[in-house]
Amino acid sequence: MTPPEGTSLPAPPTHEVRNAAILRRTLSAISWIYAFWSGLFAAMALAIPQPPQGLYDVRLILVHAALLALAGTLQWRPRRGALLATVLASAGSLFFVALDLHRGHVETAFLDGAYVPLAALLLLKSRPPA
Repeated sequence: MTPPEGTSLPAPPTHEVRNAAILRRTLSAISWIYAFWSGLFAAMALAIPQPPQGLYDVRLILVHAALLALAGTLQWRPRRGALLATVLASAGSLFFVALDLHRGHVETAFLDGAYVPLAALLLLKSRPPA
């Protein structure tokens, strides 16, 4: 089917634009995976009756899971606030890295902290082409 005379088809996206979209969706998927696991651990911790313990409060894990889910949702298709949500989720990950290191859990600190360089790299690589 040909377009009516005098109209033109939109230009197909360039390779750079397609690659940026793939990287954004990769970051989105990574954020959702981190959100799922954080939420799962928070749900397990909520099942155990325990009083809130300051910085080790389960509600902080739930807030972090919500931030990760928000970052993933906003990154899927570029929306206003995606960068801010991703930066806040990264800051939350760094907070939990500090808590893990304070408690002597280097392995979990590594897993919590892996989100930050991944998010930074994918955000940097998925910038719109100039």
